[in-house]
Amino acid sequence: MRLIRLALKNFRQHADTEIEFRPGLTGIIGPNGSGKSTILEAIAWTVYGAPAARGTKDTLRFNRAPGRSTVQAELEFELRGERYRVRRTPRTAELYRAEQEDPIAAGLGEVTRQLTRRLGMTRGEFFNTYFTKQKDLQFLASVGSAERARFLAQVLGYERLKKSQDLVRQQRNVLKAQVEELRRALRDPDEIKREREEAEERLKAATSQQAEAQGRRNDAAAWVAELEPAWNELRRARERYAQLGEELRVARIRLERVREDREKTAVDLKTLAAADEELKRLLEEIKPLEELPLEAESLQSLAEAEARRGSLKRQLDDQRKRVDVLDQKVTDALERGRASDDLSEKLAAQETECDGLEARLQEATSGWERDRQDADATRRILRGQAEELRAQIMQLEAAGPDGVCPTCKRALGSEYDTVLELVRGQYEEVVQDGKWHKKRFEQLRAEPDEVVAGRNELARAREEIERLRRALAESAAALTQAATLKAELAEEQARARELAGEIAALPGGYDARRHEEVREELKKLEERRKQVTQLETRLERQPQLRAAQAEAEEEERQIRRQVDDLEKKRVELDYSEDRYRSAEKEYEEARDVLGAANVEAARARGEADSARQAADSARQAERDYKKVSRTVAERQADFRLHNELDGALGELRTQLNDRVRPELSEIASVFVMELTDGRYNQIEIGSAHEVIVLDDGEIKEVISGGEEDIANLVLRLAISQMIADRAGHSLSLLIFDEVFGGLDEQRRESVVQLLQKLQDRFEQIILISHIESIRQGMDQVLRVTYNEPTGTSLVREESPGASVEDLAREDLAALVAD
Repeated sequence: MRLIRLALKNFRQHADTEIEFRPGLTGIIGPNGSGKSTILEAIAWTVYGAPAARGTKDTLRFNRAPGRSTVQAELEFELRGERYRVRRTPRTAELYRAEQEDPIAAGLGEVTRQLTRRLGMTRGEFFNTYFTKQKDLQFLASVGSAERARFLAQVLGYERLKKSQDLVRQQRNVLKAQVEELRRALRDPDEIKREREEAEERLKAATSQQAEAQGRRNDAAAWVAELEPAWNELRRARERYAQLGEELRVARIRLERVREDREKTAVDLKTLAAADEELKRLLEEIKPLEELPLEAESLQSLAEAEARRGSLKRQLDDQRKRVDVLDQKVTDALERGRASDDLSEKLAAQETECDGLEARLQEATSGWERDRQDADATRRILRGQAEELRAQIMQLEAAGPDGVCPTCKRALGSEYDTVLELVRGQYEEVVQDGKWHKKRFEQLRAEPDEVVAGRNELARAREEIERLRRALAESAAALTQAATLKAELAEEQARARELAGEIAALPGGYDARRHEEVREELKKLEERRKQVTQLETRLERQPQLRAAQAEAEEEERQIRRQVDDLEKKRVELDYSEDRYRSAEKEYEEARDVLGAANVEAARARGEADSARQAADSARQAERDYKKVSRTVAERQADFRLHNELDGALGELRTQLNDRVRPELSEIASVFVMELTDGRYNQIEIGSAHEVIVLDDGEIKEVISGGEEDIANLVLRLAISQMIADRAGHSLSLLIFDEVFGGLDEQRRESVVQLLQKLQDRFEQIILISHIESIRQGMDQVLRVTYNEPTGTSLVREESPGASVEDLAREDLAALVAD
């Protein structure tokens, strides 16, 4: 696999980053926290999706990105001679061949599956093959034998055998517990057989008792059936006799109620006859009073006219007061409106004065702004000249007498000191002039007193104009108000005249004493009319009462005939209570015998059912014993099988671990021979998985720090090569993340030199580090910096041989550009 290009949008602090990877040794250099390792995380996330990234998909997004911005990473790489391009966001993913426009796979899960299949590696194998961190290089040398074996098993995939063995042991323990539990649940088979035989004997006896009880129950039922027809006939006769008695009682109650209603109706008719005589008397009394309502209506009209006259007089008094007030308002408004001409002349003069003040203020402000702009422009020019002279001084100091003149480009030679002193003098002069103009510019930041005084005077003049305009508007409004008030005054005067005419037109002659006498007479008339109405209402019931009296007499005759008929039917029924009691006693005796027989039969049936259930349970217990016995045998067989599988997996892990050491030793020996130019040609992985360096076949007991670095490096390369071989493709890419942290400068240079020797075998090697000095051995240098104001990481390519001064100027230029 070879990386070609990586483009990031809003991926963590990489708001907009694009990197072109070239073959050879590439260094990604920058301070801690600048975003170097985030580049590796983005590569892994693009290939394997969310499991390869830290945190959640929400934490991937650049925290200062605009609201609807999305996270996107695009990686272009070459694999087995074919170029691919994968683009991934938190919600989508697409995989392309480089020369095709349509994707060959789409969707988060599908793209991850396709890349896993084409790479031939899981996410863990991918990291263990291509990625190496500082702890990975020194891990095998710093831990014990068991941890070294566990590390190798994990990176080579053998750890899955350990997990499988753990699962087998867990299942074996479960089977063992199941067998023990089943054995505890098993009962004694002889006891189970004895319980079955006893239950069957009990069932036989209970079945015989049930047959005898059923026979006695049948005899009792036959006796009840023999007595039941006569008993039912007597019960029906008794019910009919009681029904006739109830009907007779009800008929006698109805007869008494009808007799009482007829007597009450006779009393009501007598009372109504007296009311008819009282009505005739009242009608004679109210005839002389029938003319009073007309007189009362006439007097009421005169009373209303008199009340209306008083109300209109009060309104007329109020109207005359309003006319006087309006007349005074008209006079006042006309007086205020006469001042408008004088106010117009004052306003015109004030506006002319204000225009003059505004022109003078504009002239003073323009002069001040010109002086400030001139001072600022001069300051900027002098600052540029100072920077240019400072650069010339640095250039002269760096070149020395062998340099050239910055203006005429001639060799300086003996004039070097003179020219350098001249340029320094010019620089000092320009700096002093710049400070003076800067001070002058600061002085001109505030407005001069002349401008402030002119602005205040202009404000006072404008306030006076506003005052005059308000006064003029008030004068014009007063004239308008006077016209409106005149019209309103005319309307109010006309209304006063209308009220006076309405008062004169009202009728007179109202007699309040006679009006009160008529009211009293009308009250008496109303009382008599109410009495007449009440009597007429009562007399309306007279025809109904007479009809009700006739109906009651007829109903009484009918009920008397019904009572006679019911008494005759009771006599004809020939019912005897003594005969009923004797038959009831005999029938109840037969029912008691039948009930006892039913109880005995039910008890015998229950005993038979219980015995049958006991027999069934005993037989089921025998069947369960046989079934559990078979299950125990099956679980024991499974237990033995899992025991054997546990031993086989343990032996397989031991064989694989024993086989891995020679294979790793062989691959590591090839690497160490290439890295040391044949000085060392053999590395062995010992029985405790320790690294052993051989010198001419002899174990080198003491090795230097550089030799230890070589041993750690070749072992890590051998592990990566073994994983790649098992995945079915060559190992062409190596990525080292901060592997120099614990090494001094000499050992760092040694490791870089070792990596340079690997370029014939590995097409692309990427080193990530915060150490600047490793850049000298790189083929490509990518610098990563973090911009505090924007919160973003910036990546740019640099020349591997650039000096510290060149890098400082590039950083300054980058900051200015930002």
